[in-house]
Amino acid sequence: MLWKLLRAACQRRASAQPLIDRSLALRRDGRLRDAELVLREAAVQFPRDPLAATNLAVVLLEQDQPREGVEWLQRALEVDPCCAPAHYNLANVMRASGRREEATQHYQAAVDGGAAFAPAREQLMHCLLEACDWERAAIHANVLRKMIENEPAAEWMPCISPLTAVYLGLAPELRKQVAAYHAAECARGITEISRAPAADGGRLRIAYLSRDFRDHPVGHVLANVFALHDRARFEIFAYSYGPDDGSAYRKAIASGVDHFIDAHAMTDAELAAGIAQAGIHVLVELAGHTTGSRLAVLARRPAPVQAHYLGYPGTTGAGYVDYFITDRVATPAALAAEFTEKPAYVAQCFMVSDGTDAVGNAGAAGTADGFPAGATVYCNFNNASRITRDDFHAWMEILRGVPAGVLWLQGASASTMDNLRKEARACGIDPARLIFAQRVPAKRDHLARLNRADLVLDTINWHNGHSSTSDALWAGVPVLTVPAQHFAGRVAASLVTAAGLPELVQRDRGEFVQTAIRLGSDRAQLAALKKKLAGRAAPFFDTPTLVRDLEAAYIGMWKAYRQGAQRSSS
Repeated sequence: MLWKLLRAACQRRASAQPLIDRSLALRRDGRLRDAELVLREAAVQFPRDPLAATNLAVVLLEQDQPREGVEWLQRALEVDPCCAPAHYNLANVMRASGRREEATQHYQAAVDGGAAFAPAREQLMHCLLEACDWERAAIHANVLRKMIENEPAAEWMPCISPLTAVYLGLAPELRKQVAAYHAAECARGITEISRAPAADGGRLRIAYLSRDFRDHPVGHVLANVFALHDRARFEIFAYSYGPDDGSAYRKAIASGVDHFIDAHAMTDAELAAGIAQAGIHVLVELAGHTTGSRLAVLARRPAPVQAHYLGYPGTTGAGYVDYFITDRVATPAALAAEFTEKPAYVAQCFMVSDGTDAVGNAGAAGTADGFPAGATVYCNFNNASRITRDDFHAWMEILRGVPAGVLWLQGASASTMDNLRKEARACGIDPARLIFAQRVPAKRDHLARLNRADLVLDTINWHNGHSSTSDALWAGVPVLTVPAQHFAGRVAASLVTAAGLPELVQRDRGEFVQTAIRLGSDRAQLAALKKKLAGRAAPFFDTPTLVRDLEAAYIGMWKAYRQGAQRSSS
């Protein structure tokens, strides 16, 4: 989407436009180094063109060269202080580095620069949500909703990401159309590659494709899972197009598969060709519509069966993705129409994790963050952007009902913590009862201290806890949740049910509050729930069996493909 908007912005700058257009075509092909060379030429020829500098900055950032990328963005703003694309991209950098207040200012400058760079408003809204600045975020959300209501789809769809469509509460069919639009953009101008028929018989070749085989929630969940695949029946490939961070997670993944391919420097065409040449039967994509994803690889159809799994909580909207791997709690039959893909149901729980970081931690006291003696510790370690005002008010109602209760939250920026403390005070709750976790060196350290919590209060509006719910359950902490009517809001219910605590899946917000107060006032019940989790006897904790379930889904996909191929040839 970004390359298209940059091109639109370039229409006003005829002098550098031919070179910029050439670079955008190269970027679309994944040829970032070639695009960089063209843009360096443009920057030399047209030093007063801010969009040449901005485009050069973008390709440098995409090649993990942030220092020089920022320098070119600053140069663009020296030439034109109102250059919306430069403000937008500089905001992205500031936000990624935790400088959220500066990011907000640059997003606002991009919004003020005019409608030509409308995605800035969407990102400004999300940046404000990360700060729990709900009033200002609501202003921009309403502008986006009015744009959707009043403008043709061709005008607003480029400005609304599929996940934003969920946050804005768009109807399921409209959400699916937004995802389909972006999936089609990823495939624009692309033709399917030719591939030899995948061999039938022998081991089934499964390939996982991701940017996040590293110190990242996806890497955390899957680090030691791939090694559990049945090597007598499956040959496992991992195609990594993200940077090598040298982490233990990346090393575990690389050692746990048969073939680990570092595809960071490959173009989309090269990567697709490599997958096709390897004779992959089932290609499992783990990113969806997240930043840096490469759906254009799947658009080339390098494998006969292509599935989406885990890394993005919703439909890709792509006709070139055949399956979405899920379970019947996360995606009951009544909600399957949320996806353009066919649901591939696993028997128990779709999220396979092994809890290696929590081994030896469950039941340990761990490190505390200064809780009052005898306090009931409620907690939520989801990203602040998932906390809605309704969620927070429900939590404050719970604290009113449990005077000894405190709420333990993920450490955040000063502005986020200030906004939450102000909101607590407005709800009549002493802000001192909000305790923000200090940063610890490693995830294992976090899980050790997490066991000090008594009960996780999930975010129960648009996006609940996914990997954070998995972490809590492995650490032996029960999670209270309410399932929504879309996948992003149902994952916690799936994990909690599979962990043997279906009674903690509540029907609505009112029941959620009542149950949290009841449990917070009964230490014996909380202890019983924690003891049950500590036994790790439920399906969620049986990682080898969950891997077998996942393998059964792959076998079913391949059989369906073979049967379809046989029917079409007869």
